Amino acid sequence: MKFNLFSFTLLLITLASTSGCNTTLGLKKQQTNRAPHWFIKPVHNQTIGFIGAAAKYDSLGRVNVAGSRKAALVKLQNHHQFAITEIDAKQLASTAKLKLPSGNTVRFMPEFFYQGVIYSYATLEQDAFALSQQQTLTSLSTCQFKQCNPTWLCDEQANTITGVSFYTSTPHQQLSMAQQNANLIANLLSNSQVHATEFISQSSDTNSNRHTVSFNQQSNVKAKADQHHGMILNELCEYHGTLIGNFVLPINSIELEDNWQSQAVYQDRSLIQGSFGHGGAISSDLLLSTAIELAIKDALIELAKIKGIAIENNSTLSFNDGFYFLSKSKMTVNEQVSGQLLDIKISYKKENPIVNVWVLEANNQL
Repeated sequence: MKFNLFSFTLLLITLASTSGCNTTLGLKKQQTNRAPHWFIKPVHNQTIGFIGAAAKYDSLGRVNVAGSRKAALVKLQNHHQFAITEIDAKQLASTAKLKLPSGNTVRFMPEFFYQGVIYSYATLEQDAFALSQQQTLTSLSTCQFKQCNPTWLCDEQANTITGVSFYTSTPHQQLSMAQQNANLIANLLSNSQVHATEFISQSSDTNSNRHTVSFNQQSNVKAKADQHHGMILNELCEYHGTLIGNFVLPINSIELEDNWQSQAVYQDRSLIQGSFGHGGAISSDLLLSTAIELAIKDALIELAKIKGIAIENNSTLSFNDGFYFLSKSKMTVNEQVSGQLLDIKISYKKENPIVNVWVLEANNQL
C-alpha cells in the first residue's frame, strides 16, 4: 500500500493530537450504528488490545474515563504478566500514553460510549499505522447465525470458546460477564466430575397391542477447580441484547480434516457431540449462556459414559389374559473427564437458542 507525503503527514498529526491528552468520542459525535474498529476486533493483525468498561459517570457525576481505562489496563497487565500497579485516576483520565514502572508504554484509544457504558481500549505502544487502523469507525457487528456473519460464528477454531452475556441491570459488567461465562466453560472442559443416572423402562401388552418406553436422567456435572485460563477477547457481536464474544485460549489449535464431525473417533480420541434446545427444550432462564453450558455438559456426560458405566437390569414376564413384559434398566456414571471444544454452532428457533457442540477427549484424560 502506497501513501503520498501529505497523507502520511496528516496521519502523524492525527495520532499526535491524541498522544498527550485525553480524547473521547462524545455522544454527539458518534452514530449509534458505528463503533471504532477496536470495539469489534480488539485483536487485529499484530495488535493485541484489551477493552475496559465502566458506568458512564462516576460517583461524582464525572465522565468515568479513569474507571474504564483502569479496567482495560488491569487486563493488559494480567495478560503480559506485568505487576499490577495503581495509577492515579487523574493521570489515567488525562493522558493517552502511559509509562508503566515495568518500562513499557501503554496507549489508550479515544473512548467509546454505547448504551450508557463508557469503553476504553488499551494496548502496548504500536506503530502509527496499526493504531490508526484500530481507530477507524466501522459498523456495529450484529450476530447473524444463518449467514455466518461475522465469519467467526461458523469458523472451526479448536482453540476458541464462545462467551456470552445478556444485557444486565449493570450494563458495564456485561463484557466481564461474557468472559466469566467463557471461563466457566473452560473450567468444565479442563476437569469435571460427572455424576449421572439414567432410568429406562419398557413395557409391552399384547392385548392392547401397546409398547411404551420411558426415559429419565438425573445428572450433575461440576468443574473440579476454578482456574484462570488466560483467554483473550478476539472479536464480538451482539444479538438482541446478548453480547457474544469469541475468546482465544493460549493453546495450540487442532487442524481439522474434512467431514471430521461425522467421526466417532478423531486422532485416536473419542469425539462427542453435545446439544441443547432440540425438540423445543428451553432452559429455566431462557439465556443463551445457559444453553451453551448445558450443551457442553451433555457432551461431557456422553464422554463419561465411554470411560465407565454401571448397568442394572430387571425384567418381568407375566401372563394375565395375555402376554405382558416389563423391563427396567438403571445406568450409573461417576467419572472425571476433560476435553477440548472443537466447534460450536448456535441457531435460534422461535427466539429459543439451539446449541450444538463437538468435544474431543483430552490427551491427558483423567
